[in-house]
Amino acid sequence: MSDSTEVLASAPTTGPAAVAAGIRANAGAADEGGRGSGLRKGIVAIVALVVLFAVPFVANSYLVFVLSLTLVYAISTVGFNLLVGWSGQIGLAHAALFALGAYGSAISVQHGVPFLITIPLAGVAAALLAVVIGFPAVRLKGFFLAIATLALGMAIVELLVFARPITGGGAGMNVDVWTLPGITGSASTYFVILVVAALTFFLTRRALLGRFGRTLQAVRDLGSLTGSLGVSVLRYRLVAFGLSGFIAAVAGTLYSQLQTFIFPAMFHMNLLVPMLVMVFVGGAGSLWGPLVGAAFAVVIIEFFQDLGDQQAIAYGLVLMVVIALLPGGLTSLFRTIRDSRFGTALLRRKPATPVPGTEGTAAPETSVKEDA
Repeated sequence: MSDSTEVLASAPTTGPAAVAAGIRANAGAADEGGRGSGLRKGIVAIVALVVLFAVPFVANSYLVFVLSLTLVYAISTVGFNLLVGWSGQIGLAHAALFALGAYGSAISVQHGVPFLITIPLAGVAAALLAVVIGFPAVRLKGFFLAIATLALGMAIVELLVFARPITGGGAGMNVDVWTLPGITGSASTYFVILVVAALTFFLTRRALLGRFGRTLQAVRDLGSLTGSLGVSVLRYRLVAFGLSGFIAAVAGTLYSQLQTFIFPAMFHMNLLVPMLVMVFVGGAGSLWGPLVGAAFAVVIIEFFQDLGDQQAIAYGLVLMVVIALLPGGLTSLFRTIRDSRFGTALLRRKPATPVPGTEGTAAPETSVKEDA
């Protein structure tokens, strides 16, 4: 008999020692499973990025533009989702902060500032303005918060009209397009948008899956009660406003480069409403909801483009059906299928190995909400 066989033969099969050994074994298996899952997600992410980088070389300019627009909207929706979905604040000045990023970048580039420098500069300026807007607004709730921030946002857009010597007024202004060395046309703008989108999703995911995200959810769900836990509700709500404004302005800088011509009417309710649709149709409070919602909105708009006057009706009907069938957004589709009878039978898993010495006891019920 080998040494390992002797150790196993002499190991206790019941009692506290056996229970502890079983717990350690299951914990080790769980850690290995977690590492394996993380590795698979990393491989999928790398493959997706490689495929997306190859798009300009195999697709026509129209498809490159549509994909670029989807990514810009997805970046903007990440910030809106952070404010609405994760912190629970219906702040409706997002389109105005998006506009500030677009105009701030375009004006700065005309005055000789490199475009890549204008991206963080516009983000910081919009973040500071968002905090100024949010400081009095965070004391409001629900409908009153929405109306107050909507009015402020509309005022900002109107200021762009009156600042005619700088912004061109209602007639708009041309945007000097920046290109990567050796790359011209829409491909250059696409690559910049793709890199910024990847960084935005990666950093936001890291933040929201950590302590910051959990605290935001606590502030959203418990409100002022989190003060008893030593959490400053005002500070976290202002941080959410600031981060949301920063991301909105970053998306706005990319939007101006993509459109090459901007005017104030682009940033009124006709932009704010689709942004809200992207948040709730994708899944408010979901990590992947912004990308799914942006892709859905852009594809549906392009699909119904030939309907003319009936486009808005068809778009509204599709949204009603999606929201009625999936109140949690499109990212809840997998969870809905999984919890159905068909999904239960299809995804039936092998039961966990019982811990030695606890075969006769019932395991406590747990509920884990998987995020798409």
